Amino acid sequence: MTNEQHKKREIEKNRTNLVVKDNRIIRNVRYSLSAQEQKLIIYAISKVVAEDKELKKITFKLNDYFNIVGSTNSGKDYQRVKATIRELRNKSWWIKDGDKEVLFAWLDTARVNPKTREIELTLSESLKPYLIDLRQNFTKYELINVLCLRSKYSIRLYEIYKSYLWLSRWEVSLDEFREIIDVKDRYLDFTEFKRNVINPSIKEINKYTDLTISMETLKSGRNIDKLIFNIVEKKGTQLVLDLFDEQDKRLDK
Repeated sequence: MTNEQHKKREIEKNRTNLVVKDNRIIRNVRYSLSAQEQKLIIYAISKVVAEDKELKKITFKLNDYFNIVGSTNSGKDYQRVKATIRELRNKSWWIKDGDKEVLFAWLDTARVNPKTREIELTLSESLKPYLIDLRQNFTKYELINVLCLRSKYSIRLYEIYKSYLWLSRWEVSLDEFREIIDVKDRYLDFTEFKRNVINPSIKEINKYTDLTISMETLKSGRNIDKLIFNIVEKKGTQLVLDLFDEQDKRLDK
């Protein structure tokens, strides 16, 4: 095997790493992260090993990260990743935990070596119950499914859809849906909201992930009151092969 073939195989292997999360930090949280921020934190979570008992330091080379996520590798991108890490370190979010709401952070520490371009991240200790030793009510998926998505709404919604796959549907009020993806005060006209947010995210998810999503609406009087998303996992040899082809094209072009 040549060095180039070995490198390609390592990239493909990392892209199929499993992301495993407790459903509470998928469904019950209200946060707003850019697509870059979501991909970076999900990439870090994909490095958490199911058998781990503690959240260990996550170390990776920026060059490797760029190759895996399908990004270019320039000084500008290096600065962008540093800025993304800083934003993640400074952001916190609330999660409903029983009768309480608990404040969580994404990262405890972050270190960057400018000479070796090596990143060292420590996930927040507050995330431990939602990432380590999960036995029930969790969701897992291959990392590549979010790496192929470019819209922040697509990434956020893909995880939620995946968590409801076992039910084959997710029914949610329009108001709650807006709150979940942080568009409560924007796209107030449903037609505009559907055209600019819902439809593009469904189209992207259907083309580049292992899910196929369709949507129905329920009205209360003359207004849209609820959204129903039907969730189907792609199965069958040809469907899966077509998906792999689309994912490779998007990440490696």
